[in-house]
Amino acid sequence: MIWRTLNAALLAALALGPLSSSAAESALESADDQPRVGSIEYVPMDAPPGMAQAVIVQGAPLVHTRQILPLDSAGQLVGEDSLDQQIQQVLTNLTYVLQDCGSGLDQLVRLNIYALAPSTIDRVRELLNEQLSPAVRPTITFVLTPLPLRGAMVALDAVAMGEDRGDAVVYQRCEAVAGHDRDADAAVLPPGGVAYLSGLPEDGGLTESAVVRCMTRLMGTLEHLQLAPEHVVHIKVFLRPVTSADQVLRQIRDFFPDQMTPPVVFVEWLASVPIEIEMIAQLPRDDDTDDDQTKALLEYFNPPDVWPSAIFSRVALVRTDRQIYIGSQFAREPSRGQPQAIVIFEQLEELLQRTGSDMRHMAKGTYYVADHDASRWIDRTRPTVFDPERPPAASKAMVHAVGLEGRTMTVDMIAVESTDR
Repeated sequence: MIWRTLNAALLAALALGPLSSSAAESALESADDQPRVGSIEYVPMDAPPGMAQAVIVQGAPLVHTRQILPLDSAGQLVGEDSLDQQIQQVLTNLTYVLQDCGSGLDQLVRLNIYALAPSTIDRVRELLNEQLSPAVRPTITFVLTPLPLRGAMVALDAVAMGEDRGDAVVYQRCEAVAGHDRDADAAVLPPGGVAYLSGLPEDGGLTESAVVRCMTRLMGTLEHLQLAPEHVVHIKVFLRPVTSADQVLRQIRDFFPDQMTPPVVFVEWLASVPIEIEMIAQLPRDDDTDDDQTKALLEYFNPPDVWPSAIFSRVALVRTDRQIYIGSQFAREPSRGQPQAIVIFEQLEELLQRTGSDMRHMAKGTYYVADHDASRWIDRTRPTVFDPERPPAASKAMVHAVGLEGRTMTVDMIAVESTDR
């Protein structure tokens, strides 16, 4: 299918025009008139209305949601034959979830959209813009993928600035949205440190053994970091087929027997192995020492039993409350393989420079590819642009399509401020 409206807008966005930004007040008022700490700075450049090339957040609790589907409060699919009804329902459900966390659509940082058709993403932006102030411009990442709910045409998850809920991760179950009592609709990450755990793939059939092996390895990495299940903020699962999502979720719940299961997102991938799982976890300040400020803002960690890679780290440890979210980057012109990869990483490097970062301060990357040629050139290009001692944590997923005609790869990133300046 061919994009029309969004194609031209995205190509303009990718030109990386003059820097412009819109900053939120550092002490916003929440719905209950309590001060909300932190700030959001939108860096739209030439992005289409309603989205930004980058968003800088500082000192803010961050709400991470699960994958939101077009279900009513009784758990029934809405608008089986109406895309607009489904989009309105997911936006309504997202609003309820964010409100329960002291947030809202006006505090969006990142929006991830999953759809069956590229025109759906354009329509999500249009309907979202009707509900947002022109100053609110989250980064947007989108892929085309089957969804875990039969009949659903769109799903999304989000990161948004929330209200202060204390020093621990807080899980929120929203009664206005259909869901399982054991599963959190959102988790609030306190301002401060965060650990990004790269996706871990597991071979074998999509059975308990593959899921359990993957989760066991991730939990082992958390133990190396002296973290526990209650520090987990978000889980993303790449699996084949996505119709197995309910089965996988039941197995993930077993790893959180004494708490709510953190928010989970599912994306169907086209890999040779059936499943890969990545995590985000809180990295609490070490109260037993006074030297936290002397530690690097960004460090990389590989478990002792894992051979280091020059293109990704198993874990990125962020010890700053200032993060830079960068949305989907596409090649400016239709192309394949090497030309796409070169242009995307050139754009990424320029965007990082404009937001006070650089290629040595990327914490987390997601690479979506639509064929083996794109996958191969992503891997060949990364060693030429990364410091081999400082590659970001990452996941690479082959999906059905990246959502823009004539493109077979897209990249998004989370970075921190450069300390080399």
